[in-house]
Amino acid sequence: MQPLDYAKSYLSWTSTPRTGDTRTPGHMPWGNSVRIVLDARARVIDEDAGFDEEFYLIAPCRTEWMYRDDSCVQRPSGEYRLAWAASGERMLRFSRDFTDPDPAPVPTRVPERMPRLEFYLTPLTGARQLGTEAEIVAAAETIDPVVVQTEIWSEDRSRHAVLEYPVRTFNYHPERVRFQIDTGPMLWADLNAEATDPIERLRLAHTVYNRFDKAEFVKRGPWPVVRDGREVAQVEDYQHIHTEPAEHTFFAES
Repeated sequence: MQPLDYAKSYLSWTSTPRTGDTRTPGHMPWGNSVRIVLDARARVIDEDAGFDEEFYLIAPCRTEWMYRDDSCVQRPSGEYRLAWAASGERMLRFSRDFTDPDPAPVPTRVPERMPRLEFYLTPLTGARQLGTEAEIVAAAETIDPVVVQTEIWSEDRSRHAVLEYPVRTFNYHPERVRFQIDTGPMLWADLNAEATDPIERLRLAHTVYNRFDKAEFVKRGPWPVVRDGREVAQVEDYQHIHTEPAEHTFFAES
């Protein structure tokens, strides 16, 4: 994949007015057009099933009532966080079912009231590959964008995924020529899961690593809140840690 410039890559759509929505106070009955920056993407390949598709993670926003003068933020507030297939055939919401320790996304069809769905994908200008730690450290000392493509595989090697994301937090040590990436949010793919739809393999995650051949992923999911040894509630947080072999390819803007 040609790496993207995530500061200039967007998803945009137009929706028609909702009908039959009885929520209070509700949207103004005008429909809406949206432009949302992309946070990351994941290309999932299943060689046995003949599947090869890209999924795009949009930046988060809050659930809202559209164009009202009295109040815009929905109460209780929620996160609007979606990943879309490039074909526009599917979207997903991440499950809030806290009974599952590792909840899968819930795939849904793109609504019929959405007549326009477009991706504006801007390649990283003059992307050059960084092949050594010295080159990565040198890139960290600039203000140029750096994008990483992380490749992972299923245990039987029949599936693999390329996870792409911009580096937002870049740790480095010039004297020892060392780096450590700690960045997200991104899409991680559970390639060993039994899933009828490949989009169900995706999870929200951050990643941390300081070498080229493995990565730690911190996945978002339900996590208990414990007081005096007793679980009193659950929250959705990045606490589920998973380590696996990975191959990282770094790109910097020329």
